[in-house]
Amino acid sequence: MKQAVLLGRTAGLRPSVERRLERISQRRHPESHGADLLSLQRLAQESLELELPLSLVIDGRGLSRLLWIGPLEHSGRLLERLPGSARRHGPGLRLITCTPARQLEPQGSEAVVGVDLGPSQWLRYAQQPQAGGHWPAGLYGPGSSKEGNHPWQVLAEGALEDLCALDLGSGPGPERGAMPAATPSGRERVLLLALSSGDRQASQRQIAELEGLVRSAGADPVGVVEQRRSDRAAHSLWGEGKVMEAALEARKLGATLVVTDRELGPSQARNLERVLDLPVSDRSELILDIFAQRAASAAGRLQVELAQLRYRLPRLSGRGLSLSRQGGGIGTRGPGETQLEKDRRTIARRIDKLQADVGKLGDHQARLRQGRQGQRRLALVGYTNAGKSSLLNALSKPAAGEGVLAENKLFATLDATTRRISRADPAGGPPQTLLLTDTVGFIRELPPPLVEAFRTTLEETLEADQLLVVVDLADPAWDDQLDTVHAILDGLGSSSPRRLIANQIDRCPAAALDQARIRDPEALFVSATAGLGLQNLRNWIFQMPPETP
Repeated sequence: MKQAVLLGRTAGLRPSVERRLERISQRRHPESHGADLLSLQRLAQESLELELPLSLVIDGRGLSRLLWIGPLEHSGRLLERLPGSARRHGPGLRLITCTPARQLEPQGSEAVVGVDLGPSQWLRYAQQPQAGGHWPAGLYGPGSSKEGNHPWQVLAEGALEDLCALDLGSGPGPERGAMPAATPSGRERVLLLALSSGDRQASQRQIAELEGLVRSAGADPVGVVEQRRSDRAAHSLWGEGKVMEAALEARKLGATLVVTDRELGPSQARNLERVLDLPVSDRSELILDIFAQRAASAAGRLQVELAQLRYRLPRLSGRGLSLSRQGGGIGTRGPGETQLEKDRRTIARRIDKLQADVGKLGDHQARLRQGRQGQRRLALVGYTNAGKSSLLNALSKPAAGEGVLAENKLFATLDATTRRISRADPAGGPPQTLLLTDTVGFIRELPPPLVEAFRTTLEETLEADQLLVVVDLADPAWDDQLDTVHAILDGLGSSSPRRLIANQIDRCPAAALDQARIRDPEALFVSATAGLGLQNLRNWIFQMPPETP
């Protein structure tokens, strides 16, 4: 196996130039620090002749492992291009770059490439010497999180010959491989990429909600990159500089996934992934993933799969329409059916089947509702994690182990659950009964494929005699969440009367109680977990007038 490899813009190199570069890459450098000055001067001559930057990767034994020809931003992950195993490289990789740029400090994508490699030191110097024969040079080390968003700090600046002999040990930064790829529990590390509005508090609440979604999906949010923009760039929504900042932040934090707070088109997602060099998911895909994890019943899994396929189909068709050249006439005769077309047809067939199954599910639920005619039906609706399931358990008083799952997380339950609630008739007649249904929680900007797929489940809400709109008064954003719930219900065409149920009164500030009374003077105040106000709520729901025929 060759000691070093030549990579990059090698096409078209003259054999004599290639031989000279190979001889330079075979020269040995000091083991622990610095570099061989004569080798770097020869490298500068070749860089000047080629009019390209040249970069050397040196291992801990002073052996050159890779010579990259051209800009580093086109190299991808250098660590994956080194020949041999990581054990052969040894600890303490060094990176040396001869650049034609006047600015020696690593910038942009080049700085990201350096972070991915994780060298203990990065020596950068100019192609040509200044007056007096000295090459200007700078020695850089990995920056710390206290120094802002730039990942490289200046260790020393001066003449190249001085820096080649300078011994700074392994540098202050972390060594290669020290950046964690995952948390100790094996959970994904997620960097959030957000667009903020002029309202700072609203932006912070939206970011907090996105963090909650990430945790509900089983991952850990490790950082946030936020940008306030008035004119969004159509190709990525975020400016080029902010995306580059996100790429650097992802390397520093060891993120394995980037999640955006805006829905992305296919080209926007690809543009972001190309710059970040990490998988990118948008908020809608994150919500769909949570639904896929939470779906427990066959009906729930059926509807989630349909929503996921509807979400993915247009994004699949956006990946290479130029490959689809079936048909007749000049310019339409391609090499045959592409894998893209096979995938599109397979997904389309699966969607057709799922739609038929969802139709059967709708018919089945319609028959169940027909069998419940004559019974009063109420539905608990509200923002996700507002306490609907806890309230259903508190009102129905199920036996141990039979209650609805109620956890402090977003979208803890998906499947509609109906419980029969009864109480003795004060007049001595037969017990009074009604049906109370807990439905899937709402959230702002709920993905349209999800709403469409879950319309069958949401019909339980649409046909209820009364809607109990539950809000969590302990959440500072409860007022905006209530507006979101009403907007979604209006969009679904719901005409059932609504009554505000203000939950968590034992944990909310007094101002929230006053605000809720202003929003709805007839609001009912409860605490599902503390048992406050439940008897008053039970009295109200049983004293409601029956549905008029």
